Amino acid sequence: MERVDVTGEVCPRPALIVRRRLSELDRDDELLVRGDYPPAESNLRRTCTKRGYEVEDRPTPEDADGGFELLIRPPADSNRSEGADD
Repeated sequence: MERVDVTGEVCPRPALIVRRRLSELDRDDELLVRGDYPPAESNLRRTCTKRGYEVEDRPTPEDADGGFELLIRPPADSNRSEGADD
């Protein structure tokens, strides 16, 4: 499982960071995203589901202080370069 922390980042940076990381994932990989900016959470969720990624809420760690964690899985029929140019 790959991890990316976008804590302290505000839009549009979290989406740009996550999209770059997603473009590098293999089909069987997962990306755990941690952040603390509520608009970024909703933006990431919307963008990923729109592109066919599965998005799962993860329990937030006690040290997250109002943050979020999302587990993102690529679509089963994806390839590494898909979505990289979006």
